[in-house]
Amino acid sequence: MKNLFFVLTCFLTTVSFAQNKTYYNFAVNNCVEESTEGLIDKCIKGSYLLNYNFTTIDSKTVSTDKINKPIVLIANATWSAPCWGDVPALNAMVEKYHNKLEFIMIFWDKEAKVKKMAEKLDKRVKLVPARDIDKVEKGHLDISGFVHKLDYPTAYLIDKDKQFINVKRGAATPTKEVGWDEVNEINTKNFEDFLAPILK
Repeated sequence: MKNLFFVLTCFLTTVSFAQNKTYYNFAVNNCVEESTEGLIDKCIKGSYLLNYNFTTIDSKTVSTDKINKPIVLIANATWSAPCWGDVPALNAMVEKYHNKLEFIMIFWDKEAKVKKMAEKLDKRVKLVPARDIDKVEKGHLDISGFVHKLDYPTAYLIDKDKQFINVKRGAATPTKEVGWDEVNEINTKNFEDFLAPILK
């Protein structure tokens, strides 16, 4: 009888704790904040990731609840110049931190366009193209149920407990005044600062 009571207590405690969590999609879809900063600071940060079964470009399933380390989830689009500008810095982060972090990139684009960017990306980044069942609309991306409403690229930092810790938007791109060396330096520093809360 004592064992049954102990099991029931543990179960009820777990259920009660889970009910106190705000999950990401609910937080984003019900956020009353009008500014992007408000959406990030008041609604996304502190929310929790539900399980998503992403289908990668090589037809493998990545289930987020089976990942036992922090996740860097990046929303990307091949038509976005900043997304291309961020590639060298991202590759540097993957090379440096692949043992500590899982890198997943979800795309606005279908598989054919993703393959072009895949040639430039570190092979340890799991690439998830938009499928026919996914919603791809202006200002809205729904990949395997994960809703993204920000710009491109946006990186979400999710700790091992599946809580959203940090968000990074945008990236530098080369111009007539700023070359690739400076762009890579800027983007690498921004990535390091973004990852810092997890890597302390």
